[in-house]
Amino acid sequence: MSVVLFCNCAYAGIIAPRIRQPLLQALTTAADVELVAVADLCELAARRDPRLQACAESAKLTVVACFPRAVRGLFAAAGAPLPREGVTFVNMRAAGSAEELLRQLPIPGSDHSRPQVPPAPVPAAGAWIPWFPVIDRERCRNCKQCLSFCLFGVYALGENGRVEVRNPQKCKTNCPACARICPEIAIMFPKYTEAPITGAEVADEQVERQKVKVNVQKMLGDDVYAALARRRQQARLRLLKRPPGVKD
Repeated sequence: MSVVLFCNCAYAGIIAPRIRQPLLQALTTAADVELVAVADLCELAARRDPRLQACAESAKLTVVACFPRAVRGLFAAAGAPLPREGVTFVNMRAAGSAEELLRQLPIPGSDHSRPQVPPAPVPAAGAWIPWFPVIDRERCRNCKQCLSFCLFGVYALGENGRVEVRNPQKCKTNCPACARICPEIAIMFPKYTEAPITGAEVADEQVERQKVKVNVQKMLGDDVYAALARRRQQARLRLLKRPPGVKD
């Protein structure tokens, strides 16, 4: 039986209902399909939800979500890296129509007696929006520039000395600044609107690297290392001024 993980992307309006709803309806009644419909894949990754590990271990997995590079990064961030082979990605963000995507789904037949999948839950007012950076490990060279740049304690060094997203909830919602200065274009924000920060493939390396240079100069000035040192100092001062009892 095929396993299909379907992301409703409940915290962002980036998947049009005309794309999402027909796909979910078709999967709901598909025969020989185990449907795992979730509110938001980013949220599951931030919580390291065990369902992602179960999906990653499936013999035949289809992920209906967004850009494959972002999906792989989210699974890796959850400690459930996807295998290089045997996974099918259906990108709802890059489709012109639902019909176009339906042809990519493993739905050889329908079973209309199957129970209907309930609609995706609506996030509660004031709920945390799962907006945080996702690292493309194939592109990252562990330069630690993001670690030095971020003032909010989102990044930290893992036991292996590599930068990781330790505290996703601390990220400033809708801010992609660390992705804009990454020299390897390795930081993604799946809910962003501009490629390749969305997780789309890097179409032109030279153009994107030139954008990074411009962004770095705009944000940090000519002396990047001095500016990053000042930001590290600001982050330390911020921690020292934190009220007692507030944990990192």
